[in-house]
Amino acid sequence: MSKIPSGFCANQAVTLDGIQNALMMLMGEIYEHMDEGHDPAPTHNDCAAWGDGLSWLIKSIGRVRDELEEMRS
Repeated sequence: MSKIPSGFCANQAVTLDGIQNALMMLMGEIYEHMDEGHDPAPTHNDCAAWGDGLSWLIKSIGRVRDELEEMRS
């Protein structure tokens, strides 16, 4: 299907996996900060929005990584 070398796909999949893991850690930190409850409501709402956006991005990166792994095999 593609002329992309399998080694390139493998490297990209590993890189995307690292990015996804870092974003999940960041999302955890944001939600943990939100749960501390010492911030005013606008900051709380901003954290929730960032967390939701990161969740979407994490899922999207996972789909791309999975497609690269399929192309490699």
